[in-house]
Amino acid sequence: KGYFEVADGGTIFLDEVGELPLQTQVRLLRVLESGEFMKVGSSQVQKTNVRIVAATNVNMMKAIEDGRFREDLYYRLNTVQIDMPPLRERKGDIHLLFRKFAIDFAEKYRMPELQLTDDGVKYLENYTFPGNIRQLRNLVEQMTVVEQNRSVNSTKLSEYIPMNAQLPAVVSRGGNSGNSGADFGSEREIMYKILFDMRNDLNDLKSLTSELIK
Repeated sequence: KGYFEVADGGTIFLDEVGELPLQTQVRLLRVLESGEFMKVGSSQVQKTNVRIVAATNVNMMKAIEDGRFREDLYYRLNTVQIDMPPLRERKGDIHLLFRKFAIDFAEKYRMPELQLTDDGVKYLENYTFPGNIRQLRNLVEQMTVVEQNRSVNSTKLSEYIPMNAQLPAVVSRGGNSGNSGADFGSEREIMYKILFDMRNDLNDLKSLTSELIK
């Protein structure tokens, strides 16, 4: 079953809708206009009634001007528009989100929760976060696994996100670009798991060496 069939009577969330290929935009517009769709390889028309929630960080008017997004689909989707400011414009949310991610990853990796010092909070509030909330989430996950000290100050944060640092270039690895994000996330989790296991092994080795010395 496809998404529109499964979600009949419910909601579909379309993330990064501004990146949809033009051919897919045509199909989506047809579903939104008529509520009808056909499965791949089928000649039977099916009906669906779904609510669409769409998100994008693309400048949609620019995308329409450049011919990368259909104007009719934009106005069909844009019934209720909610503009979400970037993280750097919501400084009051940064500490709350850090605490939320710290709790999540402490539970996931069975480690004590990270705690921000006062100067650590100010450092994050003054940081531009070019990678937005995903960057903050990845930062907290990385520090949860790597750092032994659970108290995080501005000095330690500067080692991970220097104030004047630029985002690294993204290298395409080929294959299905739609799956690249999932692949990267999976590889990152494997890397963190390896680092976590290595640190545990190192602590065990320290304990064993101490016992042998005694």
